Formats: sequence, structure tokens, C-alpha cells
Amino acid sequence: MKVIENHEFEKLINSGKVIEEDLRGPKIVLLAEDRYLKIFYHKSTFSMTTLQSRAKQFANHAVKLKKRGITTAGILDVFRTKDPRRDCVCYHGIPGNTLRDVLSQRPQDKLLSRQLGRYIAQLHNAGVMFSSLHIGNIIQLADGSMGLIDIADMRINIFTLYSRQRKRNFQHIFRYQQDRECIHLEEFEAGYLEDIATSKHAFYQSAIRSAQPTI
Repeated sequence: MKVIENHEFEKLINSGKVIEEDLRGPKIVLLAEDRYLKIFYHKSTFSMTTLQSRAKQFANHAVKLKKRGITTAGILDVFRTKDPRRDCVCYHGIPGNTLRDVLSQRPQDKLLSRQLGRYIAQLHNAGVMFSSLHIGNIIQLADGSMGLIDIADMRINIFTLYSRQRKRNFQHIFRYQQDRECIHLEEFEAGYLEDIATSKHAFYQSAIRSAQPTI
């Protein structure tokens, strides 16, 4: 991975607008020309992230998602600083609004809820296990289609997700009370089941209806 000096990193940060940060520093910076810089900080103690670059994982996920026909970030560059170590990925964002924002204006929208169900089925059928999946990480594009952001925390399998993995992922999707209240559950369910074998319908209906908010 390319290494840049700290003064180059600081110059890059100062040239943009910090839109998310924590006690360690900026996490997402909006740069010129609709570019975003996402920064991953390393823990001081040993962990798997000391061996694996989450910035590289982010970039690899973007490539794999696009090969599966799923709209996501367009990767421009991956690099890191040396001391302290920060792994960075620069990418083009997806133009549009989060589904959370759209549904907050159109709560219980039947057509949009059904489309969301279809989209989640598409992800599951493509082998995408996204542990951070919720409607705040799904973008509605200008043409009405959907795309994914914040794609660091996922696994992309060669095969479609197993039933138990899908059930677990429904819990992720509905873990926020405000999200569940905005989604028309029956229409979401109908959209999800459109291309699912009839023999699986009862299991997935139960899995969707039993997913309860925890936040």
C-alpha cells in the first residue's frame, strides 16, 4: 500500500470538510470534485486490523459489489500514513439520499418498502452479508434505484446466503425502532419473497416478522 507523509495527510484533510469525526480525529472528509476520504485508525493493542487494512477491505468490497451489479462507491486511491498509522481510502460517493431520509418523509410508503424488500433479496442472493446493513446505509439514486455506502463491515460469499444468515441479517436491518416504523412490513416482505422459492416463504416471513428493534 502506498505510504504518504503526515504533512501530506494534514494538507489533504485541511483542503476538505470534515463530516464525521471522533476523539481520534476525522473519520470522513468531503474533498473537492465529490470525492470522499475515509480514515481507519489502528488500535494501540494487537488485533486483526494490525494485519489487515480496512481501507483495502473497503476497496475490495467495492470491486466485488460492482461485479455483482450492485451500485456502490467508486474507488480512486488507497494509502496509509506511517506514524501514527492511519489507513485511508479515497472514493467517489453515490449521488442521492439515504433511504432513511426518504422514508422519514414518506413513512410506510408501500412501493418503496416493496422495492427495499427486492433490494435486500438481491444482496442476499449475491452472497452479501452486511453486518452494518440498515436504511441509513442504502442510497436512493436519482433514477430510483438503490446503492450501498459504508461498506467496510461485510463479507461477500461466492454463493447465495444461507437461510440462517438471512435471518440474522433481518435483525440488522430492523434493529432501529425508527427504521422499522417507517417501513411497510407487509410490502417489504412481499418484495423480498418475489424471487424466493415458495418452499422458503414461511421461514422468511417468520424471520422478517420476528426481527425486533434493539435501539
